[in-house]
Amino acid sequence: MTKNFGAQKATGGQVPGQTAGSGTGRAILGGSFNPPHVGHLRLAIEAAEALAPLVSGVDMVPCAVPPHKTMTGMLPFDLRASMVEASIADLPFLRCNRLEGHRQGPSYTWDTLLAYHEAEPQTELYFILGSPDFALLPTWHRGLELPGLCHFVVVPRDGQTGRDVVATAQRLWPDACEREPVIGVGPCMALPGGGLAHFLPLPWLDVSASRLRSQWLAGRRVDFLLPRAAFDILKQSEATVQAHWRQTEAIC
Repeated sequence: MTKNFGAQKATGGQVPGQTAGSGTGRAILGGSFNPPHVGHLRLAIEAAEALAPLVSGVDMVPCAVPPHKTMTGMLPFDLRASMVEASIADLPFLRCNRLEGHRQGPSYTWDTLLAYHEAEPQTELYFILGSPDFALLPTWHRGLELPGLCHFVVVPRDGQTGRDVVATAQRLWPDACEREPVIGVGPCMALPGGGLAHFLPLPWLDVSASRLRSQWLAGRRVDFLLPRAAFDILKQSEATVQAHWRQTEAIC
């Protein structure tokens, strides 16, 4: 992308094992990142490697106002984005894009993808999401229209298989049909609007952000659950972190 509208690029030269993909597309991994943990980072790295023939890397996009989550206990956007940026500083194929923090109202994926297209209309977008969220697309703002803006990269969770994703796609879009896989070993679905749904069985570390927050508040160690750079920022902002995360504890 020649325009990254807020994407934070890592500095420094590339080293073995940190080479960007050869593709011209860009993968997108959104999330609250409250805080960014090793599950998020490993998924981004695995996706960048698996999608290397199609994309140059992965953008991690912190959500400013999650449409389907309460803001109670959510750290300020800039703090969450700073943790993402610090965590990926040595990984040049990963970037943090702050564009959702520049908008008012709910952070709809539809609006985010439109912003990407306006900045770089020739870049193909690959939106990464778990299989449960793929099934919930009808509840998203213009969710069933998203194949007109992006391809999906569906990562299985809860024991779901490629055939489950095929069934979901055919239920959501009756005109969807299978086609030869482009990546991975699973099926690929052609969807109305031009987008594809790629099934990509990547390792998914079952790290719970809510449990991590509870451990932090209880004064327990969170070593190896989140990057050291993110941990350091949490410590530096401890008063803010405590004030926000204890909101959730207070209503439980």
